[in-house]
Amino acid sequence: MADQDFISEIMGFDPSNLSAFQENEQKGSYNENIYKTNPVKGSKSEDGHYHSKIKILYNPFNPKRSIINQCRYTLQDEDGYLFVDSCLSEGDKSCRIFKSWKKLWFSGDDKKKEWAKKMYDKTESRWVLVQIMEDNNQPDLVGKFKLMKLPISIYNKLQAKMHPTDPKKTPIPMMDYLIGPVLEMDVTPGPDDPSNPQRKLREISYDLCEFETDFTPIMMVDGTPLFDDDEMEVIEEYARCKADVTKAKTEAKKEAAQQKLQALLPQMKPLYEKAIAYLKEEALDVDKEIGWKPWSDEVEKRVDRWIEKVLNMEDPKSLSIFEGKKEEKKEEKKEDDDPIPSTTSSEADAFISPDDDSLPF
Repeated sequence: MADQDFISEIMGFDPSNLSAFQENEQKGSYNENIYKTNPVKGSKSEDGHYHSKIKILYNPFNPKRSIINQCRYTLQDEDGYLFVDSCLSEGDKSCRIFKSWKKLWFSGDDKKKEWAKKMYDKTESRWVLVQIMEDNNQPDLVGKFKLMKLPISIYNKLQAKMHPTDPKKTPIPMMDYLIGPVLEMDVTPGPDDPSNPQRKLREISYDLCEFETDFTPIMMVDGTPLFDDDEMEVIEEYARCKADVTKAKTEAKKEAAQQKLQALLPQMKPLYEKAIAYLKEEALDVDKEIGWKPWSDEVEKRVDRWIEKVLNMEDPKSLSIFEGKKEEKKEEKKEDDDPIPSTTSSEADAFISPDDDSLPF
């Protein structure tokens, strides 16, 4: 006899509580944590640009992991699209998808090379934590901490300040919680081209975005100050001394500014502790959210099936994963009755891999 509690559960079951639907809702809520500045879809300004002000911040959970690389493959098979994060994100070239691409690309066969161009869809991006300081397009976001895809033009400006190529220049902490500057966003849409309307969306530019010259500390998520007037005076003095160190023309002036900085440290440490504690309470860990993670067993199986078909020059969309499982079972039964030697080639086939530095991406 069926369990009465289970019968009651089925009779009163809410169909919207299916786990599949819950997973979709989780993906949607994750997207809500991403800050988007699309001028075509979100601008409310007269010039059609997306204007806002943000602070790009260190990851409070791991400052060294504040700019996160993401390398993602988009695979398609009979069961739809699969977005797969690759360990190439971490500079690890052992990714099976990447290695399978190399087999085709460097096979010496033009047809296989063209096939690789068609089948492999890889995108790369960088992600950071930001706080929205001002945004008339989405005023409800002011004060909120979000994740943002970092455009290459802004990344280059950050790198020039934080990791200068000139050894004489002092790195500037652009992502500092207290003394980092605000980034003034001026995102421009692509050109209006009647013959190719997609250019307006595809050629969005961040080239006009610029960092302000003055410092601005983080604020609370409701848009109110995190620091009181006395604390702001200490931060202002510290920022001024920090700037003096950077701009000092002589070693004597630089040393004097550094001594002032040292004297302010006992007052500044509690303020940094306050900022970090608040960030850890309110902000996401960009590394945890975006950083590469090992594939699940199901993803591995699906990827391996996709790779096998692509290497055999077969369209992965032609056979369902579920049909594939049935075929596997049939094959296993057949091998039990009449063993057949495997004809599947291994990764170590006769294939000379060139240096990875010569790869086109």
